[in-house]
Amino acid sequence: MRLRQVQIACILLLLECVRLSRSMGHDSIRHEWNGTLTWVHWLLIVAAVWSAIVGFTTQRRIAKRRGRTSSTSTPFTRWRAGHIARLWTATAVGLYGFCLGVFAGPPLLVNAFFALALLLLLVWTPGRAPDQGAQT
Repeated sequence: MRLRQVQIACILLLLECVRLSRSMGHDSIRHEWNGTLTWVHWLLIVAAVWSAIVGFTTQRRIAKRRGRTSSTSTPFTRWRAGHIARLWTATAVGLYGFCLGVFAGPPLLVNAFFALALLLLLVWTPGRAPDQGAQT
């Protein structure tokens, strides 16, 4: 249930970013896309792509981690941490898109990052949780 609450909070955060991004087009804060990518644009693009990729790989690595773990680490806590990491990295894709819009990045890419982040959040499902008392 808490993971669903985190999912909903992330979706609401991204929807607010989309709304703010649209309203910034009328403010003097935002500069218009001039057709060239700067190093800041490239940094934000790489960070967004990295977040999208890491969201899938980190969840599996955390959930399957064994061996030297703390006494409080159980399959359930690792499962939950992996899903929270996946939700936050999906949200980060949209946040990087928002930042790209603030720094006058290409509007098509800004919108693509928003759409990708929302898609990742909407298709996410937690699956079956392992037993909370299991130790491994």
